[in-house]
Amino acid sequence: MGAKQMDDLYCRIRRWRLTLPALLFLEIARPFSFLASQGLLLCQPLLSYLVDESSIAGYAELLADRENLDRLVARLEEREPVRDPEGEEKG
Repeated sequence: MGAKQMDDLYCRIRRWRLTLPALLFLEIARPFSFLASQGLLLCQPLLSYLVDESSIAGYAELLADRENLDRLVARLEEREPVRDPEGEEKG
C-alpha cells in the first residue's frame, strides 16, 4: 500500500477518534487479514459502485501484507500530544 493511502487511513481514524476500535479490530482480524484482502478483491466489482476501485485495491493490498498492518498498528499506538479545543498543547 502506498504511503499516501496509509497516511489517509491513519488521518481518518484519528480525525474520527476511532483509534481504540481500529486497534482492536486490526488485532482481532490479523489472522484473517489475507482472507479479508481476497474477499475485497472478490467483491471489488460490486463495491466499485460505492467506492473507487483503486482504493479497494489499496485496502486489499494493506490487508494482504502483515508488515503494512504492523506499521499501521504501531503508528496508531504512538502517543500524540493532547490538544485543547483552541489547539494548544496540554501537559
